[in-house]
Amino acid sequence: MSEQSLDALYEAYAGNHLFARLAEGREMVRGHGPHGALAVVGEAPGGTEERTRRPFTGPAGKLFQDIFARAEVPWELCYVTNVVPWRPPGNRTPYPFEVTASQSRLAAELDVVAPVVVVAAGAVAWRGLGAESLGKFEDARFRWHDLNGRRLLALPHPSYIMRLSAREVPEWKKASIDALSLALRVAGT
Repeated sequence: MSEQSLDALYEAYAGNHLFARLAEGREMVRGHGPHGALAVVGEAPGGTEERTRRPFTGPAGKLFQDIFARAEVPWELCYVTNVVPWRPPGNRTPYPFEVTASQSRLAAELDVVAPVVVVAAGAVAWRGLGAESLGKFEDARFRWHDLNGRRLLALPHPSYIMRLSAREVPEWKKASIDALSLALRVAGT
């Protein structure tokens, strides 16, 4: 599969009447990056991502990139995408029906990208990946799981870490770094 397959996938998704209505004319922020070893799945684009048309380029993305660097996982090796590829109105969390409606597109996107390791950044990504069968996100955080033949790591979304108290941020960052530091070994790269 190729970039053309991703183009067709996103075009079909954008052409769906339900998604076009939900997006309210917003441009989709498509996943991007190399295919293969690692994929990072977030919930939905924020304002910066909407402007740059790239996932994880805003403040939360910068924090995540720092966490990846400290875990010695090159961000450049990651394919990054979101469950919902447009910014929800008011920058709200995607509604459960939006997540459910986006699951098949996300699964197809990951089939094209073929990562060995997937990082679920937050509870919305966990649900979007269909990982509820593995348990609640809160219980799964910082641990590795098997999902449909792929290794899955559940990490808190960086925007969640940013909202924690100054005292809590270092411990949550460290737990994320410690869990993520195994990613390249798990991916076999």
